[in-house]
Amino acid sequence: MDDTEQRILDAALRVFASEGFTGATTRRIAEEANVAEVTLFRKFKSKKNLLKEVLINNQTVFSSLEDLFQLFQNEKDVDLETELRILGKNIAKAMRDKKKDSKRRMFMFMLFEEGRRRPEVSEALSSFLQMNIKPLSEYFDLQIKNGKMRTTNSRSAAITFVSYFVYTSLLREVFGDSFFGEHDEEIERFIDIFTKGILKVEEN
Repeated sequence: MDDTEQRILDAALRVFASEGFTGATTRRIAEEANVAEVTLFRKFKSKKNLLKEVLINNQTVFSSLEDLFQLFQNEKDVDLETELRILGKNIAKAMRDKKKDSKRRMFMFMLFEEGRRRPEVSEALSSFLQMNIKPLSEYFDLQIKNGKMRTTNSRSAAITFVSYFVYTSLLREVFGDSFFGEHDEEIERFIDIFTKGILKVEEN
C-alpha cells in the first residue's frame, strides 16, 4: 500500500466516523486526504469498496489471533480454559487500545447503526466479521478433534466468544467501566461461564 492509499484510508475513517456512511461523500474524503477525487476512484473504485478497505485496514482487534493460535499449538499441555483466558485478555487489551482512538470508536458505532439500513454497509461489516470468526471457529474445531472440547457447532461457539467482547466494549463506551467492573475479573467470570455453562452439575 502506498502513502496516497493510506492517506485516503485514514481520511475515510475520519469522515465515515463523523458523517456516517450515508453522509460521507467521496469529494469530502478526497479533500480530507488532500488528493483529487479522481485519485480516490482510481485507487478504490467506489465508496463501498473504500469502506471495505477501511475495515480491513483497521482490524487490529483480531490481528493477533493467528499468532495466538500458533502459540497455543506449541503449548500442548495448556488446558483449553487457560488458552481462552489468554485469548480473551488479549482481545480485550486490543479493544481497549483501539478505543483510545475516538475516530475508530465512532466508526464502529456507525457500522452497527447504518448496517441496519444500508445493505452495502451491512455487507461490508458481515464480510469483515466472517473473516475474523473463521480462525476462531477453526481453532475450536481443532480442540474438538483433540478431545479438549465437547462436540458442538464451532462457528456458533466462535460467534458467542467474539460477541461478548464486541458487545461489552460497546456497553463500556456508553456506561463506562463501572457498569462491569475491573476488566480482568469480568473476563475471568465470562471464561468460567463460557467453558462450564450455567447448568448446575448435581453431585453423585
